[in-house]
Amino acid sequence: MERAAVRAAWALYPLVGILLVAGCGGSVAGLDRVAPSRAPAGPPSPFCAAVQASSAATTPLSGRSGVPPEELSNTVDAVRLANDDLIQTAPDDIRDDVEQYVAALDLQLDALLANGGDSTALATDAALASAVNTPENVAANQRVQEYVRTTCSGAAG
Repeated sequence: MERAAVRAAWALYPLVGILLVAGCGGSVAGLDRVAPSRAPAGPPSPFCAAVQASSAATTPLSGRSGVPPEELSNTVDAVRLANDDLIQTAPDDIRDDVEQYVAALDLQLDALLANGGDSTALATDAALASAVNTPENVAANQRVQEYVRTTCSGAAG
């Protein structure tokens, strides 16, 4: 059963792939060092702020224990709402990739709801894996991750 839980976590890779890489902020590594003085960072771009919100909405789904069944529908709704903002705020040069990412995520969210929040079902659903892990989806996910990594991380936001 432990192995199934690990596979389930990987089944949600598009769900958390962008969002965990894309925290739109700095790392906690080195917080014990004195930071050089610099001008305060401005607010994050609307897209980077949407990435942060989507990451926060998705976090409960990426944990080992999952979401209590009575909270699953509301949690999925929050993720979908946050992902609508991702699409609305996506820069033109990556909007198609963001839309593709969100469509793949929606398939996973639908499967999660259909299985009562059981993420192990996602890991064992060959049809879902085939639909989500297409070369096109993987490439779109990688392009968005790279965009977010270079645009939304650090102080520049």
